[in-house]
Amino acid sequence: MFFKNNIKKLNRIQTSLNRDLEKGIVLDRNERVDYFDKKTFSKITKNISRYSLNTTPDISSLYKKIAKFHLVKTNNIYVAQGITECMSHIMFSMVKKNEEVILLDQTYPMYEVLCKLHNIKFRHWKFNKNLELDLKQLKNIISKKTKILFLVNPNLPIEYEFSEKYKKEILKICKKNNILLVYDEAYYHFGSKSEVQKVKKHKNLIVMRTFSKAWGLSGIRLGYMIANSKICNYVSKCRSLVETNSFSFQVALWALNNKKILKDHVSQVKQGSKYIKKKFTLAGDIFHGGTVTNAICLKLKDVKSTEHLRKYLSKKKIYIRNKFKGPIENFVRISLCSPKKLGIFFKEYQNWKRLKFKS
Repeated sequence: MFFKNNIKKLNRIQTSLNRDLEKGIVLDRNERVDYFDKKTFSKITKNISRYSLNTTPDISSLYKKIAKFHLVKTNNIYVAQGITECMSHIMFSMVKKNEEVILLDQTYPMYEVLCKLHNIKFRHWKFNKNLELDLKQLKNIISKKTKILFLVNPNLPIEYEFSEKYKKEILKICKKNNILLVYDEAYYHFGSKSEVQKVKKHKNLIVMRTFSKAWGLSGIRLGYMIANSKICNYVSKCRSLVETNSFSFQVALWALNNKKILKDHVSQVKQGSKYIKKKFTLAGDIFHGGTVTNAICLKLKDVKSTEHLRKYLSKKKIYIRNKFKGPIENFVRISLCSPKKLGIFFKEYQNWKRLKFKS
């Protein structure tokens, strides 16, 4: 009798507790796979003050660093506990009763989860069988009730990058229909073009960023949004006492002062992408993505094969992601990392194919 129906109906994916994070190869989380070396980790932890545990952080210096990094003003920034909290605060503060939002149908699953938590109706802009998006479909699903269009660019698990022509047209459509346009640029650093500088000109535009992907700092759960000052000030009314904790604040500040970790990680992902694409191509495999994000999707014969491969690899302490829907239901997703670790994955994948063929 105490539970809400909209929350009772939610089916949340639980993080597996049966994985060997120390010795295993974690390719299912879309996070940094290759851990920081001891020297770098020592530098990060050395930066953490002994006062961190017993004081509430003053993160004004982080706002200044992020603003400088993006060439915007501090009042154009809102820091939160990851992009997910930014999304939640935007939905909670902006969407009124009976209003709707539009989401991509194959994207970050937390968008749907948050819509259901906040009792917000949503419509899907769907990918076709060629894994492309049609602007005509977007125009058709927009209604008078549409309040926000959320787009992950570049998108995953279907890797998709919006062209400059498409982005210009989408912005035009949103302005015409008085729709707030929110870009999730979590994967921007892997090779895409940003919309950040456009927030200065367009009052209906928000761009969200995270320290989880290219920075490789998913554990600190820190993200932020960039928008005009009125939006940032308004959305900030939803925040908790402070935007983040002392540990996350100091690690993020260290990262912004040591941008080499970002460049090195992106470089490693690019090397891994080049390596595994070559391996898949020579083996005659069909794959998608791995160009402007940190993951690649491998096509298998059917849905049953995706689960069979996942179970086989997990016994070898190699973890991949499956259970997708729609046009990629018979794909598995592999996070990109060093060629060395991807080589171990590929060897076991080949072994699985041989065993599968024999059976």
